[in-house]
Amino acid sequence: MARLHGKDVTSLTVDAVSMLADTVALNWQHSVQTHDTTTMGDDDMESTAGLRGGDEITHELFYNNTNTTGSYAKLTALLAAGTAVTLSFGDGTRTTSCSVIVTQVGTPITVGDMVKLNATYKMTGAVTYS
Repeated sequence: MARLHGKDVTSLTVDAVSMLADTVALNWQHSVQTHDTTTMGDDDMESTAGLRGGDEITHELFYNNTNTTGSYAKLTALLAAGTAVTLSFGDGTRTTSCSVIVTQVGTPITVGDMVKLNATYKMTGAVTYS
């Protein structure tokens, strides 16, 4: 089993556009809901697996204001379009990808610091692990 460092991620794309160079952090999670199936009168709670996904993913990037290809232009265009696109990341051995909708783009500005960009994605559909 190999242990990975964040710098070992070799690809990170949103809508087939590489965002790896600008990425500071990607907070990825994939969860499953549970449904209570406890029978009345039982002493112990019982559950069954329910729907997967629907998680929110946060992405922190350095602000890149290049006309149409920079992270700001790309993510705000996706936010305005409101359509699902593919988010994919990998380490050269394993790749994870899913369909997401950009639900929020923010640019917190702190005087004296590098300007960063925050994006929030809502997972929609199945996740592929390969």
